[in-house]
Amino acid sequence: MYKDRINLYKTLEVKSNSKLLVYITGDRQGFETQIADDSLDFFINQLDKFGVSDKISLYLYTRGGLIHTAWNIINLILQFCKELEVIVPYKAYSAGTLLCLGANSIMMTKQAALGPIDPTIGANLNPLIPGQPLQSNTKAVGINKLDNSSR
Repeated sequence: MYKDRINLYKTLEVKSNSKLLVYITGDRQGFETQIADDSLDFFINQLDKFGVSDKISLYLYTRGGLIHTAWNIINLILQFCKELEVIVPYKAYSAGTLLCLGANSIMMTKQAALGPIDPTIGANLNPLIPGQPLQSNTKAVGINKLDNSSR
């Protein structure tokens, strides 16, 4: 399977006339992963190997993650190419959608989907749930700020 996947990646690079980055986060129950800061070093190492290219294609499958990491990843990749294409085979939700929006183009299959962008930020606005970080929807923070300023 690994050799088949590598051959498919090479074919995709040739057909898209680009360097291919593959970023997949898992959503299998019990093995979930998300876009997070620990992936930045992998991007840096791979992009350093590529060097500056005319075009990079990011093959992306994710249910989301940290929005500040998505911002860092997209800005990092854009330093290494003139054109960025994101290829979405199935899911690119939340922070994955933000990655897509930073690209020059998005290529999606028939069953591919982007998701709503509903970022959360750490705050003391929510009740404490054991084992969960304090988070609040940014829309709620924005609305509260507007409501407070109008008084």
